[in-house]
Amino acid sequence: MRMTAIAVAGLLTMSIQSAPAADGEANFARTTLIARYSELAQSVTFWRDVMGFEYSGDPQPRTGSAHPQLGWDEGATTYFASFKSAGGSTVAILVVDDQDDYPVADLTPSGAAYGGVVLVHTAVGLEAIYNRAVEHGVDIVKPYSPSPTGRSMTVFLRAPTGQLLEIYEMIPTD
Repeated sequence: MRMTAIAVAGLLTMSIQSAPAADGEANFARTTLIARYSELAQSVTFWRDVMGFEYSGDPQPRTGSAHPQLGWDEGATTYFASFKSAGGSTVAILVVDDQDDYPVADLTPSGAAYGGVVLVHTAVGLEAIYNRAVEHGVDIVKPYSPSPTGRSMTVFLRAPTGQLLEIYEMIPTD
């Protein structure tokens, strides 16, 4: 699995606090991912149609925002797309026009958390998210099933930009 090297470093800190999730929706505080333009369409499908987030609409191209330390120059075209959950959390994708010399990093294809990029999220109605992932052909690393502790249901998905998502829903206790 290849993705931009800056995506590994470009994940912004997620707030510990978040609003409750609606049924069938993943919920977490804002996360920004950096992606190539060729990953935008798949990302829209993933975050809007699978995860259930509202899409801000097709982003407008912009130039003049060079970040040589992150791999793109003054002439690069960038786009900013965002997705918002009903609970108020957001995922933003800073899209950089594909460049031949754009740096990439190899991520582990095994789905292992150690040494890789993993986004961990809570959800309500996790089975609905899993069913949409199956319907849309998302890379399912671990299917919907009980966690090793038996206290939650979990699913592991691979986002189009390469990140591994662990999504879990606590099993109610009496």
